[in-house]
Amino acid sequence: MRTVAILSVFALLLPAAARAQEPPAAAQQEALARLLQAQLLRIEALEARLAGLQQEVQQLRTQPLAAAQAPAAAPAPVPKDQNVLVQHAVAGEPPEDAILEGPADDLPRIRSVDAYGSLRVAAAVDSDGNREIRNNSSRLGLRGEKKLTDTITAFGRAEVGLNLVANDRVILGGGDPGAPIGQGSQVVWNRLGFVGLGTRIGAFSWGKQWSAYYDVAAFTDQSPIWGGSASGAFAAGTDGGIAGTGRAEKALQYREAKGPVSVALQMQSRATSPNDQAWVDVWGASAVIGRAHGLSVAAAYNEVRDGVANPTPNQPQLGDKAALFGLRYRKGPWYAAGIFSVSEQHEADDLGRRFDGQGFELWLRYHVREHLSIGVGYNDLRPESGHPGDFRLSYGLGTVTYDFGIGSRVFFTLRLEDSRRSDGSEGRNSAFATGLNFTF
Repeated sequence: MRTVAILSVFALLLPAAARAQEPPAAAQQEALARLLQAQLLRIEALEARLAGLQQEVQQLRTQPLAAAQAPAAAPAPVPKDQNVLVQHAVAGEPPEDAILEGPADDLPRIRSVDAYGSLRVAAAVDSDGNREIRNNSSRLGLRGEKKLTDTITAFGRAEVGLNLVANDRVILGGGDPGAPIGQGSQVVWNRLGFVGLGTRIGAFSWGKQWSAYYDVAAFTDQSPIWGGSASGAFAAGTDGGIAGTGRAEKALQYREAKGPVSVALQMQSRATSPNDQAWVDVWGASAVIGRAHGLSVAAAYNEVRDGVANPTPNQPQLGDKAALFGLRYRKGPWYAAGIFSVSEQHEADDLGRRFDGQGFELWLRYHVREHLSIGVGYNDLRPESGHPGDFRLSYGLGTVTYDFGIGSRVFFTLRLEDSRRSDGSEGRNSAFATGLNFTF
């Protein structure tokens, strides 16, 4: 509008300015006046158009904010009879069991599954100055249960071991029981895997699982690193899977607890042994009398029936038998336990020779404060007098542990060695280790 006003003033002044000069022809003045009037009308039309465009721009600027504030429309429901190829992709819901017997079908979620893990690393130095960053039995797992009927509950567990610090083909010194044989050279390996049914008369489970024998061996296997060497649970440098004394493989178990008495029966069945014994290739049992707090006594027995005279690392040993007796006391800040083992052809010396022997373990722990504890232990394993050589495994442990929570801790452990090789030389160096366990 300001432009129109300026031009109007200019139009009024134009005749006066023209008269001050030489008078032009009348026809030229009339033509110039018409041209000026046409231009004024055109400018007014353009300004009106500009005002309209500015109003449209303002409306476009306000529309996205209004759309963002408006509630989103709910997705349209999918008809049940519609042929949806990928049901679990609809609205993020789990798939439906259209064909329950299909072994390859995608199954619904089970909300009672618990994921867990424990990442464990330690730094160790021995009396000769050798230093090592080492894995310390790290693992990840899934476990859960589901009620099938009023009296039957299904349960299961899958757990893998992890090597956090290296992917070497050979791991010196182990870290996880069984590491020197095959699995320890892998980044991931199987520790546990089983399914079972809980009933009114007890629990039945199938797979690779903690053995009946370990119910007693666990009394003294309490050190955050090392320890557990004389009970026979992890005999001959294995995890006890083949013999059935540690994490027993291909095992069927029955467990039941009534009052202060807990019992476990176990059998292993494998068709790969040259001396296959039908269903019961290995059998074992344990009984614990006592409660979690107070005094408990326990005993366990394990016998291999399908052994061979000169087994490979993946075969059982002929004549392998082991018996274990334990005593445990727990009250307030105190924990004390001891075990005594008697075995035949179950353990192996530094030259790989099997022997009949006895083992002895002690563990004592005292909680100085709620999260701070000190512990001392002793492990001793020796062959009977008829075994050639001077082999023995003998060492003491002292440890200080600070617990941040259940399973998460920092520890400092000293191992004092008195072990011997078969030739009478020093078996292992004394060592010190510190480590951190992060459990979730």
